[in-house]
Amino acid sequence: MNAITKTDSGTFVVNGVEYNDYPPPDKLIKVMKKCRAEELISQGTMRFGNLEEYRKWENEVLGDINDGNGMYTMKGHEYNTGSANEVFAWCSSLATISNKRVLEIAESNNYECTIEISSPLELFQRISKALTTEYNGDFILHCGPVAYDRGSEVDKGILNSQQFHFNVFQKGTNFQEDSEYRLSLTNYSLKKNYGIGVFVNIGNCSDIVQIKELPTC
Repeated sequence: MNAITKTDSGTFVVNGVEYNDYPPPDKLIKVMKKCRAEELISQGTMRFGNLEEYRKWENEVLGDINDGNGMYTMKGHEYNTGSANEVFAWCSSLATISNKRVLEIAESNNYECTIEISSPLELFQRISKALTTEYNGDFILHCGPVAYDRGSEVDKGILNSQQFHFNVFQKGTNFQEDSEYRLSLTNYSLKKNYGIGVFVNIGNCSDIVQIKELPTC
């Protein structure tokens, strides 16, 4: 049985992976280019993008100028927080995402298919293992659903009870249709700068990831 450690900020650490909620969902999907999906399944190649790049991405559907910058309002005053270290993300969606939104995401960046992750827990364990091998502890995988409450009015109790790195998992209500479940990597190394992306290779994952056609409507 997996040992579950609850942190002071309310997250859960299980086998080296940090979760905002545990257990994770039974299934996730991601809209992708087909060549990248095939590469993921056959070789296990995953690219985590720097949140700075998401902030600069001039795409109304996928770009977010506030990505990674958390914000709540209390008594009319804004309380903002960010991350001092580099943060990278790999974005997927809960199975509750609508076909309409899937098609909007696909059209926005010429994506040709979706992938279905039938065992997110197993995927996360493989990523964590690969991170240890490839990056020697520079990163810890942190997973969780995105909260669409950026800028919400809260009281002091809620403000002070936010989970670690809540800013990485917070977006505005205009992105709510994405039903995003995010995988993030924070660069804990003080000596390295990983730039615009981090590649992780987890090996063939055809047993837990399948390519699906885009919905028709």
